[in-house]
Amino acid sequence: MKLAVCRWQPDVTGEAIELLCSQGVDIIEAPPSFLLDFDDTGVQTNTERLASAGIRINVCHGPFSHDDDISVVDPSARAAALERQIVALRRAALTGAHCMVVHPSGPVDAAEPGPRDDNLRAGIEAMLKVAEQTGVKLALENMLPNHLCSRVGDIRAILEEFDTPLLSVCFDVGHANVGSENIPQSITALQERIIAFHLHDNDGTRDIHVQPPYGSIDWPALVAKLLSLDFPHPFSIECDPWNQAPLSVLLREVRAIFAGQMPAETQFNGQTVWSICPRCRHYFFPSDQGVICACG
Repeated sequence: MKLAVCRWQPDVTGEAIELLCSQGVDIIEAPPSFLLDFDDTGVQTNTERLASAGIRINVCHGPFSHDDDISVVDPSARAAALERQIVALRRAALTGAHCMVVHPSGPVDAAEPGPRDDNLRAGIEAMLKVAEQTGVKLALENMLPNHLCSRVGDIRAILEEFDTPLLSVCFDVGHANVGSENIPQSITALQERIIAFHLHDNDGTRDIHVQPPYGSIDWPALVAKLLSLDFPHPFSIECDPWNQAPLSVLLREVRAIFAGQMPAETQFNGQTVWSICPRCRHYFFPSDQGVICACG
C-alpha cells in the first residue's frame, strides 16, 4: 500500500522539493495549476525536477473551478471549459500520470439536471478522443449532493454508456461521507472501475477535507474494504495535515490506520474514546517506540 499527497500549489522550487523529500513524500497528485500555469515545456521540466529528487506524479487533478465546468448550460462557457480540460489532459500525459481526475459538474440547480447531464456526456465524449491519443485515462469523481454524479447509479450509467477502459472512477471518500450512500457498499458497486482514491475526512455535513481520522468516517471499516481490493495504485491523501503538523506526521498517522493501529483508547463516562494530546491536539498512536503524538 502506497500513499500520495495532493499538493494544491505548483511549487517546484528547489527548496519546496527538498522539503517534500525531507518529510517522506515520494508520490504526489498534481493540481490543476501544475498543468495550466505552465506551458508544455514547463510541465515537462517541473516533472523532471521532481523525478530527479525521487518524487513521481501518480495522478493529475483536472481543472475544477466554476470556469472549468463542462456541464454548464451556456455554450460559450462550456466550450471554453472543455478547451481547458483538453489542454490539461494533454499536459497530464507529460507528467507520466496514469489518469486525470475529472469533476462532472459544479453545483446544479433543481431545474438543470437534464441539460447539464447531457452536456457532461458530450464533454466526456470529446475528452475521451484526447484520452485515446494520450493514453491518460479519465477518472470521473463521485461528487457531493447537488452535483452531477453524486450517486453510484448515476456514475454507473455513464460508465456503461461509454463502456471504455479509458473512462473510470476516482472515488472520493470525503464526498461519499457527505452523501447518503454507504461508503464500503458504494466502493463495491464501482470497484472494478476505480483507478484512483481521494482520502480525507469531514463531519458528515460539509466537504472540509480534514485529515483521517479526525472526522466522522468509520476508518477501520473503510480501511478493511480498501485493503480487500488489492488496489495497484497509491491512495491520494487530499487534505493538509491536522493542526498544521508536517506532512511526515500526516503520512505516519494514515499509515498507522492502514496497519490497523488506530488511536490509543481510554474510558470516559463509560464510553471508549480515543486519547488526544492536549498540546498538539493529535491523537496518541501506538508505535514501536510506544504511544506517540505529533509532539514527537
